[in-house]
Amino acid sequence: MACQRKVLLVPKQQNGKALEQLRLPSPHTGELSSYYVDTQTETILEAAVVDMKGKRSWLGRDWVLGNGSAAILTPVDPLFIYLALLTKASMSGDDEWRFVDIDGMLLESHGNTDPESIRLLFSMKDSRKRALDALCVVRQISSDTQVVKLDVLKIIAWLKRKCDAARLPKTLSLAVVASLGVGANDELIRQAETREMALLVSEYLSEYWTNRLFAEFDGFVRVCQNESSQTKLAQSMVFDLPESYTQGIATPNAAKTVKQEKPKTAKEKQMEIAAKKSKSITSFFKKKAAP
Repeated sequence: MACQRKVLLVPKQQNGKALEQLRLPSPHTGELSSYYVDTQTETILEAAVVDMKGKRSWLGRDWVLGNGSAAILTPVDPLFIYLALLTKASMSGDDEWRFVDIDGMLLESHGNTDPESIRLLFSMKDSRKRALDALCVVRQISSDTQVVKLDVLKIIAWLKRKCDAARLPKTLSLAVVASLGVGANDELIRQAETREMALLVSEYLSEYWTNRLFAEFDGFVRVCQNESSQTKLAQSMVFDLPESYTQGIATPNAAKTVKQEKPKTAKEKQMEIAAKKSKSITSFFKKKAAP
């Protein structure tokens, strides 16, 4: 079977030749998604496809690709993928968790689970250790058997660190300040920036963990209540589709200007009345009858 050629746009520091493709459930939707991994640097990249819908082709040195679409690869923290996999395996009820043999997950092949992709994910020792330390309670049953259980307190602490306002990209920070308007104090700006970071992070979380994370930020409600009084710009914020996890720039509604007519002078009024009473020049000529 011939291998289909694809165009991948990767970060400059990444060696594209060292990448291997993974098929893992999306941490947000649970649907099977494409990832690429460099096991040497333990870097995982998610693929976002830009579909040109047949409007462009790729021309290489000795090849032509009719499909002009491309996949843009961006780094993703492996811990989000670990959290999704372990949540599915470890949850035994509402807010109840059981210990699981993490190596036993390699044997699962049902649903949206690809054993080979999980094997590659788990083979990255540094990422695996970081995930278990940050997310789990770990028990060593024997020299070759290790069981883990998700620790909610650890997970919430990790997620809150991810939502640090200092992590917010500069462009989004400027948009947040603009939406709040002149006079917003530092505390209100910090809360708004934290909320934006939480919204970004939630794009890599299931509904369960999103709700748990948002419950930690009671300041969100206060920000929402104050926005309308700060500026009308907040009401005109434009948000992109959820998969883009990027907030649009505020676009204030253009004020509609009504052109006011200049009052007419007395002379102009007289000329207007005279024009209505006068006849057109064509009325002085009789129309000739047809022969």
